[in-house]
Amino acid sequence: MPFPDDTVEEAQRLVRRYPVARSALLPLLHLVQSVEGYVSDEGIAFCADLLALTKAEVGAVATFYTMYKREPVGDYLLSVCTNPTCMIAGGQDIYEAYVEACGGHVDPEGAGVMVEHAECLGICDAAPVVTINYENYGPVTKDEALELLDKARKGEPPASNVSGYTPPTFKQVEREFSGIEDGTDDYLIEAARLQASAAAGPSYRTGETDIPVTHPGGDPAGHGGELFREASSIGSSPIRQLATDEDREIASELIDGMRGEAVQMAKHLTGEDDPAPAPPVDEQPEMSDEQVGAATGETDVDPPTDDEEA
Repeated sequence: MPFPDDTVEEAQRLVRRYPVARSALLPLLHLVQSVEGYVSDEGIAFCADLLALTKAEVGAVATFYTMYKREPVGDYLLSVCTNPTCMIAGGQDIYEAYVEACGGHVDPEGAGVMVEHAECLGICDAAPVVTINYENYGPVTKDEALELLDKARKGEPPASNVSGYTPPTFKQVEREFSGIEDGTDDYLIEAARLQASAAAGPSYRTGETDIPVTHPGGDPAGHGGELFREASSIGSSPIRQLATDEDREIASELIDGMRGEAVQMAKHLTGEDDPAPAPPVDEQPEMSDEQVGAATGETDVDPPTDDEEA
């Protein structure tokens, strides 16, 4: 399905946050899931077109990370920890009971749920643990876990007994994970503006090329969009003056300070910052020929004669 115009605009906003466009792929996939409820083939193509990537590259990421789902989840994702601590406490039994109750790992009836087993959820003291849309519940008995499943199917999950938070739907959680509403856009643009004004601009490298990106926005599809491309020569743009003289002075001082600290650290590590003082040349005691020969291993000093010995 084609994505609505407001989703396209939000996706472009996410891309503009990053110096290299492909860095936006993970939040973009979350944004796609917030619209579709999973990552479809159309969602993969959508991300690939935005980031100038191949569908194979996007698909590789979408299938590598377990938080991206390739089939519809429904409103609630139930994850059961089956790692050793939870398994011993009954986690495996809960997972198998879920699969039996749903007739598989997806139950589209009612609100719609997906069941999965999970790696360690980081709360072993509450084993066995179940999550609903990444909110922890535990410890739970098998009966309590089945009650959680029943309430999720009805679209009425209870508040977590760990956090006290009632999980929203899967799409709502995915929108939060995308970061589109976190309000950081202005801060990131300001940070990039200060970077662009530095005496020595940042150098970014993608995974496939050694060509450095010498200013934010150097990736044609990436960071800052036309805002930085119009001002690649900082201060020369008739449209926007991105950096003041004060900005440049502050940035230059910061860079000089960091460079000086790096030099001092290198000297400290190599011992060059505290060398053992050598004695002054004019205080060196003179050595006899015999002492020189002994020190150097040379034996060309004439041995004493019989008369000298006498």
